[in-house]
Amino acid sequence: MHRVTLLQMSLAAFFLTGAAASAGSGVGVGDPAPELTVKEWVRGGPVNLAKDSRNKLHLIEFWAVWCPPCKASVPLLTELQKRFEKDLVVVGVTDPDPYRNSPTEIRQFVKQQGTNMNYTVAIDDRGETTGSYLNTNEPVGIPHAFLVTKDGTIAWQGSPLDPELERVVADVIAGRFDVSQAKAKAKLAREIEKRFAAIDFAFQRQNMGAAWDGVVDILRIDPTNEAGLQLLVALYVNEPGHAEGFRKWAVAHIRAHRSNTETMHTLARTLLRIDDLNFRVPDVALQAAKATYDAANGKETRAVEVYARALYEIGAVDRAIAVQRDAVGQAKNGAERKTALGALKFYETCKRLAASVP
Repeated sequence: MHRVTLLQMSLAAFFLTGAAASAGSGVGVGDPAPELTVKEWVRGGPVNLAKDSRNKLHLIEFWAVWCPPCKASVPLLTELQKRFEKDLVVVGVTDPDPYRNSPTEIRQFVKQQGTNMNYTVAIDDRGETTGSYLNTNEPVGIPHAFLVTKDGTIAWQGSPLDPELERVVADVIAGRFDVSQAKAKAKLAREIEKRFAAIDFAFQRQNMGAAWDGVVDILRIDPTNEAGLQLLVALYVNEPGHAEGFRKWAVAHIRAHRSNTETMHTLARTLLRIDDLNFRVPDVALQAAKATYDAANGKETRAVEVYARALYEIGAVDRAIAVQRDAVGQAKNGAERKTALGALKFYETCKRLAASVP
């Protein structure tokens, strides 16, 4: 693994959780959606949530012309609007300021985007809407969006760049989405956010013991937290004194969660990605990969793939090829199949090359 400071790793993990984007949220999942108070409808509209939400879902997104991620989200939101046109209204709301997000700049930006920004766009009225959704007294990351159901309740919030958004919209439309479960998940995310902040503080004080304990605590309450797991690996790699502790923790983690496919897959994948071979733990990675394979009964593509990768890593190339062929056969779509075939070709090429070495 490339050596970086632990503080950098802490901040990376903090942002990976999405905490930075949600830290200042004024309303959350399960709350009633505030009404939109708009100064000017630049494109489309007007939208009256109290009336219109009875007929369609609404995705309320906050953005600004100076924000690069906001610009990146524009074509994605347009595609989302196009795909779910009968059931969804996307509304981009921006709070103007005279220095870098003036009404004139906003209008020009929307005009220049043309059909690339093909959804409703509104200019906030003195920050009323932004303040209702986002607590402007605290740091707020944009773009940030809220999905409002037909009963006027917020079902989801987060970055519109999140790949999960499209699935959530489809699930809400199909009646498969459990808002109460999403609310519990959001509550857990806020709790983990606080713990990451405490870990960051421990790093700044060079209290590595407290940082280690904090990450272990995160993985106790959320065993599949990938950012936490990556941070624990960083601590292990950068702090030699944690070597034995890391191995013991990983083995105990497998013992406690071996029936959870997601948890075991995350652990196995993370262990297999440690760059520095001095810190690889191939036996533990193999245990985790086999656990996820068993938990999925050998029927989930990514579980099969990570097991094949672990077999390849220990030199069991023939077995890795056989397992990877199963992954190819189980691929659910073209993208999955392409990835699985690429790995299979790699393993087969390695086997052929090994046979040609004198």
